[in-house]
Amino acid sequence: MSKHNCENIIFHCIDFRLIKKTHDFLEKEYGVDNYDIVSIAGSSKNIADNNEEIKNYLLKQIEISYTLHHSKKVVLIHHSDCGAYKGSYQFENEKEEKEKQIEDMKKSETIIKEKFPSMIVEKIWAQILENDIEFNKI
Repeated sequence: MSKHNCENIIFHCIDFRLIKKTHDFLEKEYGVDNYDIVSIAGSSKNIADNNEEIKNYLLKQIEISYTLHHSKKVVLIHHSDCGAYKGSYQFENEKEEKEKQIEDMKKSETIIKEKFPSMIVEKIWAQILENDIEFNKI
């Protein structure tokens, strides 16, 4: 039986507005066929939240990628104008939303590193612009 390896596991939102640009970004940054993908509303919000069932399900996805594909890095991608966040919080402005999402990415990183100490966690902010999406590492 041959081994199937990839270096990364990606968490990104299901939002259709980002899918093509996100995949283009991922291929450019991490290589074609070099990542497993978990697509869920709010991305890693569900790890940072206190719902143990969903958090454990998502951590299991990391474990599977780590065990079967020998991934070494978890990439958390969050974005502006996220419906999952707007459904849970009342933000005064875009800056407040971004700060909350960055806080959740950092909390998710801590949770992931507790369970998988050797994993690298990278955090990406995707800003939806009028005709484009800008990706920035946090």
